[in-house]
Amino acid sequence: MFVVTGATGRTGTAVVEGLLKAGREVRAVGRSASRLREETPAAQPFVAEPTDRDALARAFAGAEGVYAMVQPNYIPDSDDFPGHQRRIVEAISGALGDARVARVVTLSSWGAGKPDGTGPVAGLHHLEQAVNRLGVATTHLRAGYFMENLLGQVPAILDRGVMAAPFGPDVPMPFVTAPDIGYAAAETLLEPGPAGDGPEIREIQGERDLSMSDVVRVVARLAGRPELRYVQQPIEEFAADQRAAGVSENVTALMVEVAHAINSGHTRALQPRTARTSTPTSIEQFVTSVMLPALGQS
Repeated sequence: MFVVTGATGRTGTAVVEGLLKAGREVRAVGRSASRLREETPAAQPFVAEPTDRDALARAFAGAEGVYAMVQPNYIPDSDDFPGHQRRIVEAISGALGDARVARVVTLSSWGAGKPDGTGPVAGLHHLEQAVNRLGVATTHLRAGYFMENLLGQVPAILDRGVMAAPFGPDVPMPFVTAPDIGYAAAETLLEPGPAGDGPEIREIQGERDLSMSDVVRVVARLAGRPELRYVQQPIEEFAADQRAAGVSENVTALMVEVAHAINSGHTRALQPRTARTSTPTSIEQFVTSVMLPALGQS
């Protein structure tokens, strides 16, 4: 039996699906019983808060392997999002040790090899280090930039005919979809894990690297919007927009740090692109199946 934390999330549902398709029993852990029934109906539901070490230890009991994740989404009004991450990391790592889980796959991120200067990715560095101390067969999946983040561009496309972000227009980024990350996690969980000392690091880099200029060209072509253009927001303007939207100073500072880290190369993919680091869904497929419906186009 495998246990999937964050089972109703964007990657978690795909992990559950991948394991079930492989004929394995799955215990799906989430905060809401109704969402677990809706999103993972074929899995065994287990309701637990991500900071509840004792409940997580009960969820992990008897597991052949665990998919461990800290929510990748910001809490916009948080005054201490890194503190929130640390509480989850401490609960998960403690529960893994309490339950004596022998195989762990974590959802980490590109840039997680750095202890700081990466915004909330530093919390995933902490996750990696905490799990490493358990001394069990571990694979850290360092996922690239989620294509789903592009859905936040829909209002700007519709209202102003632009896509705007603080990233340099020609900075290459490993764009990947959440389902592809989840399927890679399921595949990895079914493997025996790294032999010898230390964890395995597996970057999940998507189908190919893309700059924001590349992305805009694809969206413009497939959406039939030849006038669409990319605008690199000055960092100060980006931060001001976040504050105006009700994002806390703490979280705004983290988002600014992400932009600086990507633009400077402090956050970057480190492994060569191979069949193991690449995933199948292209930006063209994502735009066609996900972004166009969000834009009101079929």
